[in-house]
Amino acid sequence: MKTTIGLFKPTASYPKQAIVVLFDLEGFSKFFSQPDVHEYVPKFLNLVLSNVEKCFLGGQASWALNSKDKQVEMEEIAKPIHSKFLGDGGLYIFDYTEFTETKKIHLVNRLWMLKSNFQMIVSEASEDIPILDLPKNIRFGVSAGSVYRLTYSNSNKEEYIGYSINLASRLQSYCREIGISISGRLNIKSKQLEKLNYLKLAAKNIKGFPQEIVIVDKHDYEGLDDSIKTELFDIIT
Repeated sequence: MKTTIGLFKPTASYPKQAIVVLFDLEGFSKFFSQPDVHEYVPKFLNLVLSNVEKCFLGGQASWALNSKDKQVEMEEIAKPIHSKFLGDGGLYIFDYTEFTETKKIHLVNRLWMLKSNFQMIVSEASEDIPILDLPKNIRFGVSAGSVYRLTYSNSNKEEYIGYSINLASRLQSYCREIGISISGRLNIKSKQLEKLNYLKLAAKNIKGFPQEIVIVDKHDYEGLDDSIKTELFDIIT
């Protein structure tokens, strides 16, 4: 049978433990709906993608600052085994075994820094893109778990499926006010998280999922309205 989407080989791969990072650009649809924006979309996306990938491939970035607000050189954490552009965001899948606890913490810290300082990216883009309604925020969902590789019958191209990919997608949009939610499945020790001002909470309203332990920044959580805290989270005792 001929299909417009290529058929997959009959069996998926054995499960592979992975860390999944998914990001979404808030307000991208509004940006894309403006006149002649096609001239600027690639430039903006290239800037965003290069900065997101510095979070795990390393390098220097305007938003990567130490406690003295000095720019730092970031070391490589890991290369993704799969990456995909999603139209208004991106997906990265990593081999879980590549990550020590320290590398997991570095990844979480860098994603949080980029999210918190995304206005720096917007300001840089504004120098070359004469449009007011650029996406102002980036959101991240990070999860861990099994993924399965599907291979097309007529090519070597691959796709990945798995609970952890769906979970990362839900987490990036779970609490827009926080902007980054990390699954507790990354198995970062609570003592390490407390030192870096992160909290473990129970996310109780993830669409299509049971309660999930999530990691969020303590100050981001404390800045939420009480109604949002009550609706979305439970304290873990």
